Amino acid sequence: MNKTTFRSTLALSAVAIILAACGATAGTPDPSGSDAPSTPATPSVQPSVAPSEAPAESPDASPEPVGTLTAADGAVVDGPGVSLDEALAGDLSQPLLVRGALFLDADGNVFLADSVTDEDAPTFGDVRVAVANYPTDGPTWDMASADVTGLQEANGIRFFADTKLYGTISQ
Repeated sequence: MNKTTFRSTLALSAVAIILAACGATAGTPDPSGSDAPSTPATPSVQPSVAPSEAPAESPDASPEPVGTLTAADGAVVDGPGVSLDEALAGDLSQPLLVRGALFLDADGNVFLADSVTDEDAPTFGDVRVAVANYPTDGPTWDMASADVTGLQEANGIRFFADTKLYGTISQ
């Protein structure tokens, strides 16, 4: 036998022994005869059942609106618009096309928030304004056409996750 063949045979034997040892450990039958999985060891650190964050607030809880957006009656304006944060930081003396999440709460109040933080609850971002001069009934809030308009509803709150309103903001 030459040196290369001997080393190959030795390496193959070592691999076979390792594989056999792994297989024997994994395939060893339970002496109790039970097919149930063994109980894992108890972790040294018990998990906390308390949430790491406070639950999200409902949309009609604080934060309070920082102003009122009065929607321009009958105005048709198109474009990218500005975020609610940008609108509030800018010149409020002129009408603006503002982007945000529009929602109608369970009490019939309309708000524009900077974002939707959870569509299932639903909850909205911290920056919001009340909306005046906007219909609270009629086809805008009709769930029958929600697949066309993008209207969503959760827990009695109807909302558009991303919409634009044209109007003036007063603080």
